[in-house]
Amino acid sequence: MPDPQSGPDRARRWIVLVGGTLVVILVATLGFVVADRFGGSPVVVEGVVGSEKVDLFEDDRVRDRFAELGYDVRVRPRGSRLMAEEADFVSPGSTIASEHVRELHGATTEYRPFSTPMVMLTYAPMAEALRETGVAREAEDGAWSFDMSAYLDLTEERTRWRDLPGDSVSAGDRNEVLARTTDPRTSNSAAMHVGVLSYLLNGEEVVSPGAEDAELAETLSRLFPAQGRPPESSQQPFEQFRDLGPGHTPLLWAYESQYVHAAVRGPALPEDAVLMYPEPTVFSTHTIVPFVENGDEVGRLLTEDPELRQLVTEHGYRTDDTRHFGDLVDEHGLPVRPRVGDVVHSPAHEALEAPLSSIERDYEDTGAGPAVEEAASSRSGGGRS
Repeated sequence: MPDPQSGPDRARRWIVLVGGTLVVILVATLGFVVADRFGGSPVVVEGVVGSEKVDLFEDDRVRDRFAELGYDVRVRPRGSRLMAEEADFVSPGSTIASEHVRELHGATTEYRPFSTPMVMLTYAPMAEALRETGVAREAEDGAWSFDMSAYLDLTEERTRWRDLPGDSVSAGDRNEVLARTTDPRTSNSAAMHVGVLSYLLNGEEVVSPGAEDAELAETLSRLFPAQGRPPESSQQPFEQFRDLGPGHTPLLWAYESQYVHAAVRGPALPEDAVLMYPEPTVFSTHTIVPFVENGDEVGRLLTEDPELRQLVTEHGYRTDDTRHFGDLVDEHGLPVRPRVGDVVHSPAHEALEAPLSSIERDYEDTGAGPAVEEAASSRSGGGRS
């Protein structure tokens, strides 16, 4: 009888034994990787975002959804025009700022998961006074419009609120009729304001790169330092509008998303707060610029994942799925326009640098001090550090 432990039979047994062992090791290794990715510790991804988006990224529901998908996304705020530091991704508030960031980092990828139009916020007495002077009007849909050209005429005359017709505004209101903005040296929302004003001052043409227009620069330089000390972040002037009343901030240039977020999630704005759509206005397209693979995944998921897109809408932003935003507006009875018609294009980053540089020089001449960067913060575990 042949020995079953020798020859070809023995060789086959060794092959089966070794092959089975390798399969077990491979399955165990893959199981460990999958468990670590989706059932264990999520991959930490660090981002730099505008302060107006911190609340979105720190929403527990958003964090939980990212964790389900295998990521622990942590963000810290910084002005869109200053996003040049190391991170896995950055999220500027406009394609202008995104263009600048991509040039600085040599990045080629950009996601555009959501956007929001720029708006004016004011109070009922101011809205009535602006209606009397022809700057504002209320449409049949209940939404207000704000004539930016007529507004520029008022600013040229250095008109004060107490000078407006009617008796809606207190005769003691010494404030100049001037929209409050963020710091244009650091912040995207103020740069958006410069973009719209420069369009009107340039004969309703988007400014192009080239020599500085002295008259345009002079007008813009007056409109910003006249506001006083610039806010330190995009969120700060909105909170001041909400908490300090018309005596402090009678008119605010803001993101529509901030208004919708306050109405849906709170803290609520005062009952007499009025939302107005500038004519023309500009859309702030919030982008994700990834520098590494995990940052790319954050941009992709915010753009494609249905649950994340729904949460983005609940924070007041518009995605390309307009139905969700329309449902949210209808549910809360908001005087928000589903479609914004009078929108102009933003100039290229290079073209916008000329008027912004002029404004920066004027701040220096008035002794306003250097631009204040947004305070760095990040979230780790259950709170900020």
